Amino acid sequence: MLNPRLGPLLALMSAAGPTGTSGGAPALSELLSRLDALHARRDDPAALVEARRLADAAVAQAPGDYGALWRAARVLFTESDEPKRSSDERSRLGKQAYDLAERAIAANPNDVAGYYWAALSIGSYAEGMGVVRALTNGIEGKFKRPLERATALEVGYDFGSIPVVWAAYYLELPWPKRDRAKAAEQLQLALKLNPASLRARLYQARLAADQDRPAEATALLAAIAAAPVGRYDAPEERRVKKEAAEMAARLH
Repeated sequence: MLNPRLGPLLALMSAAGPTGTSGGAPALSELLSRLDALHARRDDPAALVEARRLADAAVAQAPGDYGALWRAARVLFTESDEPKRSSDERSRLGKQAYDLAERAIAANPNDVAGYYWAALSIGSYAEGMGVVRALTNGIEGKFKRPLERATALEVGYDFGSIPVVWAAYYLELPWPKRDRAKAAEQLQLALKLNPASLRARLYQARLAADQDRPAEATALLAAIAAAPVGRYDAPEERRVKKEAAEMAARLH
């Protein structure tokens, strides 16, 4: 559903066309470029609001464009993934993001982005439902299939995050499907692809704590705390540092 705040912008677009000339709406290429820049500041609430506005505008201007669709899915997934979201909001936004990602896949079935954001988005939808309910409703296949395709296309996409997503999947499954050994293997791959990955280290700390290795977990969390921000994805790095600090407090 289009954001109602877009009314004036869409009126300008229809009057001026897509050229991005003075007094008209931005060209699609400019919208996509601005969305990429805002993604790098997505933990700023104002940047996320602006990203949603531009994503809605891009999809309204080019409803079948692959680049517009997967970026719009990325924005809605980011909204769904905010810690403050209720379960219902997470599910609603995750489903909207997934629908956009599915449209992106239909527009271009040979690129990683559509599949990656589809997997993450359906993950948000499932998280809002609860893992057991999601499994019984057949959501697992909708998560695994696009993630498998993304893995085959470009396993290092999004700073090596695909193996981290696999690790989270293996860790979140209920017993007896949970598989810590596979999670550990995926985290090793993630760190091979991106040695700076703080979330991979955080999940390693979680594994260590779960397997009664508190000293190892504490050392990993301390390394996250000491790591500089800005080596690959500053908003993600800041978020992981906060989560690591919360985990460290629980361990002591």
